Amino acid sequence: MDLRFRDSLRIQFEARVAKLSNPEVFALGPVSEISESGISVNLPLQFATGELVQVEMADSVLSGHVLYSNQEGSLFRTRIDVEKVRLGTTGLSHLLQRILLESMPGIPGLEPTETHPC
Repeated sequence: MDLRFRDSLRIQFEARVAKLSNPEVFALGPVSEISESGISVNLPLQFATGELVQVEMADSVLSGHVLYSNQEGSLFRTRIDVEKVRLGTTGLSHLLQRILLESMPGIPGLEPTETHPC
């Protein structure tokens, strides 16, 4: 599937979002969107605008800051501006790398690697 013609990609990754200042404060929820400007996660906990956070998906870690956390029903749609990525080694992480390379190619940590089977 060629993702270059889409402004954003709707995906189904589960994420753990934690405050960098206090990693014991975290929430779990689905990533609802990845686009050039960052990712959106639906969480049961509201994070403050500007809060530095760490997002764990599969065995990969994304770091960034919260752009907004707006209540939508019982959850908070939390938009995170991703600043750095540390990819894991699983097949799911390689899929995430391909998605992120298409969506936000300039993020540090996403440098293309050798082709890995998924």
